[in-house]
Amino acid sequence: MGNGKQQSSLYKINEIFYSIQAEGFWSGTPAVFIRFADCNLRCDFCDTEFLTGIDMSVSEIMANITGYPSKFAVLTGGEPLMRDTTELVTVLKEAGYYVSVETNGMFSPKHALFDWITISPKSDKLKLKKCSEIKIVLGIDEYPETYGIEAEHKYISPKNPTHDLPIGTHSAEFFDVHAAQYCYRYVLKHPEWRLTLQNHKIIGVK
Repeated sequence: MGNGKQQSSLYKINEIFYSIQAEGFWSGTPAVFIRFADCNLRCDFCDTEFLTGIDMSVSEIMANITGYPSKFAVLTGGEPLMRDTTELVTVLKEAGYYVSVETNGMFSPKHALFDWITISPKSDKLKLKKCSEIKIVLGIDEYPETYGIEAEHKYISPKNPTHDLPIGTHSAEFFDVHAAQYCYRYVLKHPEWRLTLQNHKIIGVK
């Protein structure tokens, strides 16, 4: 596979699944999601179960995704940049994938292979400050903090409840319309931002 060099990297993967990119610039686009386990943060509003996972080689990951028709791959988490993704992204690119990563920006990629970088910053302790898009999760009466990140596209997304339903629930019940309306009003006053919603939750899919 790839350039024929021996593969040695193992990645702790929480899940691999096929769905649409539900947020941001690529919203509505079919994509293969490779969710990395573990994160350096424990945000109380996080809606993802990322603590568990199994070690997978690049060959195993590729075997799990090649049956899907889309060539758009999204590395997400958890926090995928806690690991050196060079080998995985190299093989994905050689296989013809457009590769996106979703990160909190607190780790620098070990390579320049990503086609698209989304940063959702949670702290000013950033190692990555330039990206394709920035996405800020806002609750009612909160304001977006970019921490000096330079982004081609800027999105805010409403903070949805995490305490009433199990983590990983994909349901319209897991959507705070009041927070969404607050974000709606915010972008009307600040048109440099765009509103993005978690469409997979609205329509009840993964």
